[in-house]
Amino acid sequence: MECRFLRHSVVFLDMKNTTPHFLQAFDSYKDITPQLLEKYCIHGILVDLDDTLVTHNFPTPDENVRLWLNQMKQGGIRVCIISNNQKKRMMSFVADLDIGYFYNSFKPRIHVIQSALGVMNIKKEEAAVIGDQIFTDILAANRAGIKAFLVKPVGSKSTLFIKLKRYFERNFLK
Repeated sequence: MECRFLRHSVVFLDMKNTTPHFLQAFDSYKDITPQLLEKYCIHGILVDLDDTLVTHNFPTPDENVRLWLNQMKQGGIRVCIISNNQKKRMMSFVADLDIGYFYNSFKPRIHVIQSALGVMNIKKEEAAVIGDQIFTDILAANRAGIKAFLVKPVGSKSTLFIKLKRYFERNFLK
């Protein structure tokens, strides 16, 4: 059940129907391989940026990210980065990558996920979200009806807001 009060832009969700769930949890995005994705019939992934691929606000992809993205490409997996971050942050990260991306995603809203699936030309049954936050990345995947993989955060440099969310996420990780 979802109630919207448009005048105040407040959304109330019935949490019984929106309990986040994911297929599998990993220590790192690097543990997710094209072979693993193929087992789940996944042909495209929507990957969070900060604390999933690199530490919060790290300006460019490191060598590990570049190797992993190349591994995905070689394995026939389409990749799109989706982030709640601003345009400037995203543009500095993807500047020399040949990859799809969306910024200002407002996850757990699903409009960007739907747009990314269209751009990648894949069905939602063939897609998965990879992210480090339950209440943004995983919940967005659940709401969009696609698979989700949770990874441990890359770094410890998070904002106070993210640290607060991680505190509440602990209940879902037991």
